[in-house]
Amino acid sequence: MLLSYLLGRRKFFKHTSLFLASFLFINYLTLYLAKALPSKHKEKQKLYDWIILYWMPYDNNLSRFGLPIIKMLSKGVKDDNILVLVQSDFYGDKQLSRRVIKKDSVDVQLLNTGDSANEKVFAEYLDWAQSQFKSKKWAVVFLGHGGSLDEISPDDNPQPGLTTSIKWMSYKNLKNIIYDFNKRVSNNLELLFFQNCYKGTFETHYTFQDVSKYTLSSQLLLGAPNSYYESLLNFLGKHPQIDGGQLAVKIMEFESDDMYNSYTVTNNSYIKQLPKVLNPLIDAIIASKPNVVKLNKFQVRYYMEEQFVDIIELFQKISSSLPQTQKLYQNFADFLQKKIIYRYKDGGTYYGILDRPKNFCGINIWLPYDQKQLEKYSYLQVYIDIKLLEIYKTVLFP
Repeated sequence: MLLSYLLGRRKFFKHTSLFLASFLFINYLTLYLAKALPSKHKEKQKLYDWIILYWMPYDNNLSRFGLPIIKMLSKGVKDDNILVLVQSDFYGDKQLSRRVIKKDSVDVQLLNTGDSANEKVFAEYLDWAQSQFKSKKWAVVFLGHGGSLDEISPDDNPQPGLTTSIKWMSYKNLKNIIYDFNKRVSNNLELLFFQNCYKGTFETHYTFQDVSKYTLSSQLLLGAPNSYYESLLNFLGKHPQIDGGQLAVKIMEFESDDMYNSYTVTNNSYIKQLPKVLNPLIDAIIASKPNVVKLNKFQVRYYMEEQFVDIIELFQKISSSLPQTQKLYQNFADFLQKKIIYRYKDGGTYYGILDRPKNFCGINIWLPYDQKQLEKYSYLQVYIDIKLLEIYKTVLFP
C-alpha cells in the first residue's frame, strides 16, 4: 500500500510539473508573440482639427531656407489637435524627405525619388497623407518660386547626378490631383495657399476654384523664408474652429512687412458665377467698337518674361470711354471686390519697391505681348469659359 501510494504521488507530481511547465511556456509564448507580431486590430486613427501639408521643392537657390522654415513649423506645433506635414527637396539631395511634425516630435522619412517637380510624386504625397491621417480641416501650401502663368515650384535637379534642365509643375495636372484629394477628404480642404511670387492671377484662382474653399496668393513678389509659421500654428492650436478664409487672414496678420508686398484671399464659392458677370461686359465693349488701348496706359508688371496688369484696372480703362458699358463694368468690379475677394492686404515692403502700383485690387491678369501670343494659354479653363481672348483681339491687337 505504501509503495503504491508513493508511486502514485510520484506520478501526480510528475504530471503536475509537466502541466505547470507547459502552462508557463504557453503563457510566455503568448506574451512574446503579442510583442513580436503586429496586432490584427488597427489602432483607431486620431482625428485632428487641422492638418497642413507643405510642399517644399527647394532643390534650387531657396535651399538654404528649408531647414529654418521646418524649425519654425516645429516650434509652432504646441497642441495635439494640429498636425503639420512637410515633403521637401534640398539642393544636392538625392532623395526627397517627408516630415511628420507633431507636438514634441518630428519624424523623418526618405523617399525613393529626387524629382520634386513630378506631379505624380505630389499626388502620392497627398494619397499618403489622406491614408495615414484624419482631420476635420485641411490646408495645402505650395512653397518655391513662381514661374510663367501656369508653372509653379521648380526643381533645378529633377534627376540628381545628371545634367538636366529645370523642371516645373503645371496647373493642368495639379488641378485634377488636388480636386481628387479634396473629394477623398469629404471636401474639407479649406485653404490652398500659393506661397509663390506672382500667383495672384485671375487665371490661377479660376483654375483652382473647385479644389478648396479659399485660395491665398500674392499679386506681386513674396520674400523667403517668411515669418508667419510659429505664430500661426500657436494661434491655430488654440482656435481650431476658424475656417480657411480666417486662416488666410491670420497668415497675412502674422507675416512681417518685409516678406511681402500684398496678399489676396478669394472665396471660391463665388468664382463659378464669373462668366455670367464678366461676359456681358466683354460683349458690350466689343459691340461698342472701342478705340485701341495702348499697353503703356496700364501699370504693367513683369515677371518671368511675361506681363501682367491688375484686372480691375484693365477693364476700368477699357470701358471708361464707353458710357454704355459703365453699369456692367461696375457690376463686375463690385462682384469681384465684394464677393470673390474675401480679403486683400497691401502695404508690405519686400524689396522696398519704389514704383509701387497704386489702386490695385489684388488680382492680376496675364497680357499677351502681341497677337502671336493670344493662343498661348487658350487651354486654361478661364479662357474657355470667359471671352478674354476676344477682348484682347478687339482692344489690344485689332
